[in-house]
Amino acid sequence: MRPKSIVRIFATTLALTCALPLTAHASPIIFQDRVVFTAALQNDPSLATTVEGWDTYPAGTVFANGSTVNGITYNVSTGEALVVNTGISLSLPNNLYQNACPTLPTCTFRPLVDTFTFGFNQPIRAFGITFSSTFANQNGDYLLTTDRGDVIPSFFDPVFPGFGLGQFAGFISDEPFSQVTVSSTANALYGMDDLIYARPVPEPSSLVLLSLGIACLGILCRLWQTNPVRL
Repeated sequence: MRPKSIVRIFATTLALTCALPLTAHASPIIFQDRVVFTAALQNDPSLATTVEGWDTYPAGTVFANGSTVNGITYNVSTGEALVVNTGISLSLPNNLYQNACPTLPTCTFRPLVDTFTFGFNQPIRAFGITFSSTFANQNGDYLLTTDRGDVIPSFFDPVFPGFGLGQFAGFISDEPFSQVTVSSTANALYGMDDLIYARPVPEPSSLVLLSLGIACLGILCRLWQTNPVRL
């Protein structure tokens, strides 16, 4: 096969890859409790799910702002992320709080003025997290805001074990995102537990086209080395 033919094949492969169907951005699917959210992830083969409950870290572990641990980057507007084994946990023994607040040097809960941002080193399509607070009084006391501009409210979670004021916020998006910022819409102190996120699994058709393109490029390079004609 001549190099020019290889070039045409490779160009066609790239064109087919770029021409894969594109889905218009739609509003995220919002879930009002963790059980339904988790079941939706388990039944979706296009998503690979990870749970971070911070239970494998010693209490007192601090995640410095900008640090990335197990694929998650932590940033707090005031203080730093802090693992504690006090308060109310969805899964024992730990929760995630912060090590400072604007009014007290050792505050372990976050008030209204603070935001907490989770970043991901690979894009994700689903995010969920539980809030524990004795100050929450209505749905939407906490908000999740993605780097795509989507805003997801929290809801009282009926399955939070033995705690009537626990809330959950979770959603699945049709398009990947890389960052979620947590904030409070009320002057409520709170902690967080059991972050669930899911990355998209590459579709087989995309992998086949990509593999074909790489193979064609490799053949082209070998032919060029043995027969360096002007293309």
